[in-house]
Amino acid sequence: MSGIQRFTGASLAVAAALTVSGNAAAVDISNFTGLAAFTLNSSATGGAGQTYAPKLQQSDDGVNGFTDVPNGAFEQVTNAGPSFQRLLLNVDQLKAFVRVVDTLGGTSPTVTRAVGLTGKIAI
Repeated sequence: MSGIQRFTGASLAVAAALTVSGNAAAVDISNFTGLAAFTLNSSATGGAGQTYAPKLQQSDDGVNGFTDVPNGAFEQVTNAGPSFQRLLLNVDQLKAFVRVVDTLGGTSPTVTRAVGLTGKIAI
């Protein structure tokens, strides 16, 4: 039957302890449609003066030409406490591939994070 939709999820960045900035692997989101929830679940950073600033980037092919997703930046995380954040974005307005960009700041920064996607796919 066409037009049927169901909810599903995808991991954009598996749970990992980070000590350096970097990019997660690109994930194909082309099967998702409409509004989707991008969620960040992170620990507090390891100490005073440390920051973690994750954001989403998009690309047509998952390899080249990454650009920032409009309204795709999560709020900065500090040592004040763990963080659970959600961004609601229309995936129909995004390119086929999305990745997480992890930016750590401060002296010897540490954080543990996971980023996921929950939304509708057509079946």
